[in-house]
Amino acid sequence: MKINELITETKHIIGDRMELDHLSKIYGTVIFRQDTDRITREEIESIIRALLANGIYAQLQFTNREYLLRVIADYSRVRRENKFLNLILFVSTFFTTGFTAAWLYGMDLNYSIQYAVSLLLILTAHEMGHYIYAFKHKIYATLPYFLPLPIFSPIGTLGAFIKMKSPIPDKRALFDVGIAGPLAGFMVSLIVLWIGFARLPDLEGVRAYISQIHPWSASGEGALTVGNSILFQFMRSSMGATHLPMYEIYHYPLIFSGWIGFFVTALNLMPIGQLDGGHISYALLGKRARFVAIGAFIALAGLNFYSTNWLLWTILLLFVIRLKHPPTMNDRVGLDSSRQGLGWLSYLIFITCFPPAPLYFS
Repeated sequence: MKINELITETKHIIGDRMELDHLSKIYGTVIFRQDTDRITREEIESIIRALLANGIYAQLQFTNREYLLRVIADYSRVRRENKFLNLILFVSTFFTTGFTAAWLYGMDLNYSIQYAVSLLLILTAHEMGHYIYAFKHKIYATLPYFLPLPIFSPIGTLGAFIKMKSPIPDKRALFDVGIAGPLAGFMVSLIVLWIGFARLPDLEGVRAYISQIHPWSASGEGALTVGNSILFQFMRSSMGATHLPMYEIYHYPLIFSGWIGFFVTALNLMPIGQLDGGHISYALLGKRARFVAIGAFIALAGLNFYSTNWLLWTILLLFVIRLKHPPTMNDRVGLDSSRQGLGWLSYLIFITCFPPAPLYFS
């Protein structure tokens, strides 16, 4: 939309409650002004919501004497991407996860399909949680892009992501979009893991099955082992699955993909930068979230002395993802009590799903 069309549509919504700063057009932006004694903050908030309902994003700034409403852009007519790429990447990831499972873990076609389907269900639930709530809050976001990576990734993929191409209107929208993904992925992981443990045979059955793949080892000395987490161990114990050693988890597709789901949830819920956990933290705590991010990063950096698994992730957080979270368009909109409760719950999910040593040799 051209700037004159944007002004016309914005003026139609604002009416005579604020005045256009005509000079602002020279600098390629649109600003509306009004004296603080002629309009209330509540009226401004109402205008911002009305603009957002029409796909127009606006940011409130103010001085001692007047309110300034800077109209950022109109995303209601943004051209959507060709969804064919999303489909190709999804199908490719289905094949790379299945192929990697067969190549690395020596399983049959049935295993590969179970693993690929369950893992993609978890990843899709996570990304669609973000997408649906972005749509609900009128944030323009792409469909998920899946990242296929056979062999070089032990799970056959680098995960998936969506791109948000419009500003985040307020903390409430930031929170909803941030938490919807991890919660959706976590719930599907719970279901997948429950089914996997429920179908697990007894010790003799486990021994017989694994002995078809490689010699059974009671100690697992030298074996590649997936790390435990509080919640994974709780489910493993409560469902009578402790006879399956952690170094044999990846021979059972639903259990392995459920473990991956917990791990991915924990990674995303780290309260740092623009990770999902960082979004949640900023929405919950505002500028104080930076102290949580710094503390979490220091703890993660220290964890490298226990497990070198975290070295690359530490570097990515420091130089790529970064620790600081940018503000939303309107940080004045806070969270209600139910959202605050979910926010604190997300910290609990993070702690209980986090494996201190994701992979190691027994």
